[in-house]
Amino acid sequence: MAVAQYVNINGHSIHINIIGEGEPIIFLHGGPGSEHRFFLPHVLPLSKKYQLVLYDQRGCGKSDPFQDNNYSIEEEVNTLESLRKQLQHEKVNIFGESWGSMLALSYASAYPRRVNKLFLTAAIGITQKGLKTFEKELLKRITLKDKIKLLSMDREVRKGTATTEKLLDILDPYYVFSKDSIQNYGKTNMNHTVNQILIEDIEKNYDLSKDLDKLVEIPILIAQGSHDILPPPLIEKLLINYLPHARLQVIENCGHWTLLEKSSEINKLAEDFFG
Repeated sequence: MAVAQYVNINGHSIHINIIGEGEPIIFLHGGPGSEHRFFLPHVLPLSKKYQLVLYDQRGCGKSDPFQDNNYSIEEEVNTLESLRKQLQHEKVNIFGESWGSMLALSYASAYPRRVNKLFLTAAIGITQKGLKTFEKELLKRITLKDKIKLLSMDREVRKGTATTEKLLDILDPYYVFSKDSIQNYGKTNMNHTVNQILIEDIEKNYDLSKDLDKLVEIPILIAQGSHDILPPPLIEKLLINYLPHARLQVIENCGHWTLLEKSSEINKLAEDFFG
């Protein structure tokens, strides 16, 4: 049973979807600027044992935007904490995907006593170096033909003559190991403004290297595709070296979108880990 609803957080309406019963798992979607529909229907098997809490971050999906575009990592952490309070959960498990993995770590470092376990997939890293490395590695993969297409499409998006989705259509094949798996991708909306502002904030302010003592007692499992844009050897350098107690699980023959390509394997890992 799914319960879709809206909650009011500091005067803003946040779209939330609660599925199943049991110990709560809060899902943090990627992007930045995407929406919680990315997780559906892929994580539904987990609802047999857990209560799945999925929501659209500020300005994403069906959640209210900020009129002044005041998007930041800090605001997203505050939103998540307000949501936890409204749901009246003493502690929560968190499942963070891509940018959501950075938000999960940021929240855990701010509120370590409110986190039970962290499951991270398509992880980026513990500092802004992860995002910069991600961008560099992605650029290496893109063909010259697609780079030209991207430049042209980006200009059109900025002028408002094309949608962000057109831009993503060019990039999507680079996020998977097998292009056939893109058919599992139920298209989601992307807020280009949220994406750009949060990326700028990450580049300027995302650095948890001084807060590692707050994370050492939280169990962390990282499920990283063997052919992710940031493959396991890079995640060792960008994350595991900072948090050696975190466990890294390699998902073979898989790209950045682990849930799309290996949903059964990811669900089994998450079920066992949270259990």
